[in-house]
Amino acid sequence: MDNKRSLSREPMRSRARLLVDGQWHDCMITNSTSVGVRLFLRMNIKKGKAVHIEIGELGPYDATVVWRKGDEIGLQLNHDPEEIATILSVLNS
Repeated sequence: MDNKRSLSREPMRSRARLLVDGQWHDCMITNSTSVGVRLFLRMNIKKGKAVHIEIGELGPYDATVVWRKGDEIGLQLNHDPEEIATILSVLNS
């Protein structure tokens, strides 16, 4: 994700579920961009891990963990950025 700080971040509070190694984990999206989301998730998960995320009733979408700090992780969504931006804006309104 080149030039990640230039992307507009939108604060949000949306429930989601993350599929990691065949198990679903409840989490909360705390902000989003057109290419990814920040999640609050109490789970030890490594950078580079391939996962799937359900956002509300939508998904699952393929994603990759790009950073982790404490109980927060950043996911890059491996999906069309325009479609993800539309979905997240609807959930955030």
